[in-house]
Amino acid sequence: MTQTIALSTAEITVSHLVLNDISWEMYEKLLDVFAEHPKLRMTYYKGTLELMTPLSDHERYSWTLGRLVAALSEELGLEILGVKSTTWRSEPNAVGKEADESFYIQNEALVRGKLKIDLTVAPPPDLTIEIDTTHSSIDKMAVYAGLKVPEVWRFKNGKITINILTDAGYVEAQNSLVFGSFPVKELARFMQLDPQKGENARLREFREWVRSKIVQ
Repeated sequence: MTQTIALSTAEITVSHLVLNDISWEMYEKLLDVFAEHPKLRMTYYKGTLELMTPLSDHERYSWTLGRLVAALSEELGLEILGVKSTTWRSEPNAVGKEADESFYIQNEALVRGKLKIDLTVAPPPDLTIEIDTTHSSIDKMAVYAGLKVPEVWRFKNGKITINILTDAGYVEAQNSLVFGSFPVKELARFMQLDPQKGENARLREFREWVRSKIVQ
């Protein structure tokens, strides 16, 4: 059956749109149609498609936390590959999503040097980040479970929660699979806006804090 949706690239001004009864084929076609609109995020879950355009606060928090993760990995001597909001999809599980930030760390060597990563032959990212500044009509964690992402951090109301995938779904944890016992929840305090400090100044302060924790 062929589906037709009356959308054009000129119509991407809405911040939130939900479409039902969307086939996998139509989802993939829409990904191709809107490939030139990186600010448009699509989440697909078993026939429901949500389209969102992130707001400035969302993007700022995402960028900041992404920088902190990259700096933390460097200070801890870990290799990292950031793939940001790459579209991850699984046709067998009928799910697809762009994370706010995605990283390969434990499995970095398996995807090193690759510009395109196919989840049918490669592992999913080791860590993804969700900035929860807006309400989603789709259960994001169900989508990530379908993609088999082992660890998801969610930032909401100034706090970071660590979610680890188990056979029963995601469970909130105190420690990260990626960073072990390092207190990653404390990264949230380096994400608070500070009119007295620039972004690089705060990053330098963050690195000093990480080094103090390593010494301990």
